[in-house]
Amino acid sequence: MNLHSALPFAPIAAAVLMAMAPAAHAVPVDIPAGPLGQALSLYAARAGVVLSFPSGLTEGLRTAGIKGDFSIHAGFDALLVGSGLIAVSTPEGSFTLRKNAASEKQAQASAPAPAGSADGALPTVTVTATPAVGAETNGTSRYVAKRASSGTKTDTPLIAVPQSISVITRDQIDEQAVTSVREALRYTPGLVSEYRGAGGTRYDTILYRGFGGGINYDYSYLDGMRLLGANYAIPQVDPYHLERVDVLRGPASVLYGQGTPGGMINLVSKMPTPDPLHEVQVQLGTKGWKQLGFDLGGALNADGTLSYRLTGVGHDGDSQVKHQTDRRAALAGGITWQPDADTSLTLLMRYQHDPEGGYYGFLPAVGTVKPLPDGSFIPRNFFDGSPAFDQFRRTQSSIGYQFEKRIDDQWSLHSSLRFLHVGTDYDSVFTSGVNVSNPSNPQLVRRAIFNNASYNAITADNRAQYSFKTGDLSHKLLFGIDYQRLHYNEAQGMGNAPSLSIPNPDYAAAITRPAMSSRSRQELDQIGLYVQDQIQWDRWTWLVGVRQDWAGNDRAERISGTDVKQSDHAFTGRIGLVYQMDSGVAPYVSYSRSFQPVADADAAGRLFKPTTGEQVEVGVKYQPPGSNTLLTAAAYQLTQNNVLTTDPNNTAYSIQTGQVRTRGVELEARASVTRSLDIIASYTHADNVNTRSNTAQDKHPTYVPDQSAGLWGSYTVRDGALAGLGVSAGVRYTGRSWADAGNTMRVPDYTLLDAAVRYDLGVANPALKGTTLALNVTNLTDKTFVSACATATKCFYGAGRTVRATMTYKW
Repeated sequence: MNLHSALPFAPIAAAVLMAMAPAAHAVPVDIPAGPLGQALSLYAARAGVVLSFPSGLTEGLRTAGIKGDFSIHAGFDALLVGSGLIAVSTPEGSFTLRKNAASEKQAQASAPAPAGSADGALPTVTVTATPAVGAETNGTSRYVAKRASSGTKTDTPLIAVPQSISVITRDQIDEQAVTSVREALRYTPGLVSEYRGAGGTRYDTILYRGFGGGINYDYSYLDGMRLLGANYAIPQVDPYHLERVDVLRGPASVLYGQGTPGGMINLVSKMPTPDPLHEVQVQLGTKGWKQLGFDLGGALNADGTLSYRLTGVGHDGDSQVKHQTDRRAALAGGITWQPDADTSLTLLMRYQHDPEGGYYGFLPAVGTVKPLPDGSFIPRNFFDGSPAFDQFRRTQSSIGYQFEKRIDDQWSLHSSLRFLHVGTDYDSVFTSGVNVSNPSNPQLVRRAIFNNASYNAITADNRAQYSFKTGDLSHKLLFGIDYQRLHYNEAQGMGNAPSLSIPNPDYAAAITRPAMSSRSRQELDQIGLYVQDQIQWDRWTWLVGVRQDWAGNDRAERISGTDVKQSDHAFTGRIGLVYQMDSGVAPYVSYSRSFQPVADADAAGRLFKPTTGEQVEVGVKYQPPGSNTLLTAAAYQLTQNNVLTTDPNNTAYSIQTGQVRTRGVELEARASVTRSLDIIASYTHADNVNTRSNTAQDKHPTYVPDQSAGLWGSYTVRDGALAGLGVSAGVRYTGRSWADAGNTMRVPDYTLLDAAVRYDLGVANPALKGTTLALNVTNLTDKTFVSACATATKCFYGAGRTVRATMTYKW
């Protein structure tokens, strides 16, 4: 791998990581006075940490309680004042209680031995302060999450997982005022989330370590189950409905089945809560943007065994491109029944209607990356379609459940299921080339397409967890079965459309709806069995998992009468090792494989072969004890076979080119440097190359920049006349990428600036408690840039300056 181009940025990123290393964070808590054991358990749950101590150690002891902002260690110390006990952190990130040296010496001299014990030792029964099932806590505070189940499907600290994982928290989503999941991932390493620029709002298409791209590779998961879709019928989740976004980089097939080897995202829903929650939000912005949202939750009965969540959002606004509008109305809700701390059943539903999906077109490299013959460029608001013909409508709805049962200290069960229906209606005139034979009047060559599709999908995941010990080894054994089924119907037609003058566009020309060329039915199903064991010995943690998949693909073309069936099976696995030091440093190494049946066909109707991938990753994570900081560095080599790329002869379809290998380095830092300052920093260097291809041997794939970096900082004034004021600023750098498969043309690099200011009105005026005003600006300098190109005729302008003003009221 050529690291020369990375050198100018790597020292900067490394310096940022080191500068944040000693950070410690204050968590706001309010623990009332009372029995010490109960107070400690409540504090551990609030802080998102695991606390264990021998039964009887706190018997008869009380605490005066605490209220205010405390680091985790300081909070324990304050609760334990006068008790003769101290809280000690373990290498795994949990805490345990023990007597301090002075009190233990005094006890040995004067205290009688407890009943039933000859040597004065306390019984070995352990009380653990863990959250009730169905109420996952990931220790999130501001921008830093310390736990997430997405990487292992178990409650495991991120530092103990031998895989690169990022968590985009609710605080980050709110403070950056993002309106799509892809925007929420802007500052995350290893991803290219906005390669389609301003023209990709209707899908959250993402590149993971250089793999993916195109709507057929949208490997998003919602609450641990895949959001199935095909062709143009792909669901999308509004970020207002989410609690956080987990990003797993590298193969995740051992737990989730089919998927691109570059990684996946798991969208985590806002869930019912027994605590009262009320929020209304109004947002206005450029291009006539208007958004209204509400988020409500709380207990439904006196004892809190029934709780609910209801979240709604709607928006309306023009796109950057002329004649295109983005509209949405979405509602999500759930009810949780939790009769005891060991049992939880949650029913979830969603409905979303997108009557208009914004712009989804593209323009040629000539006129965007390179000038037209007269030296000019195509304006970034230029519309290459037809106002009278183009339209996109999507309706999606789902219903499902999540059930969790903790049987005892060893066994727990989890079951989840979701039924999803999606329907789309899509008509478009799009660019297929450029004609510059008349330099004074260059023309866009265009084609027209229509696509009507609908599908029903079922996803289910059932698993059991068994914790036990064999000698000095502690095991967390997970085994499960998951299932996916997609029943898809589609009608499509494609044909020629009139050319469009670039300097003098005339949209009055009638567009003839193409004749139907394909009317198909497709059924995709997949069942997988998986087993995973997390083995801990001293400071070492092994992660070993294996999986067997069976997948079927049945595609019937009703016009031609052909019916093609395909069956595949694969054995995949993952193995990793982590060593956790007292200092918070945790080096790791892992190897993993992926398997991906492709629910699509080429222009001739032939089903694609499955893709397979494998990765080797080494890295180190650093989480200073007692701090709200997580630093990660990773290096990897990743290979995928039977990779899909855009068909140069028919850009509405894809072809398989063979094999792609990528090598890369990723750095990420998330930290609360002080009580007021929070920082996110990231850096990525990637080297992707086609190592086996009929048309692009040893060439670099398009889309993928050679390097990228981001830095976001947020400062909140806590005291003084300006208390309640917050300011944020960010800078994003994206390096050069290739614009064509032959690597003859580069997309230039670009740097963007973001800024935000917010003010909590309740700090200055108690009558306005709960009211916050915020102003966010992205691409502060209104830079015109090309975000990426798929081919020389398919390039995307990035979004210009965008302003959002938000008022949020909570009570």
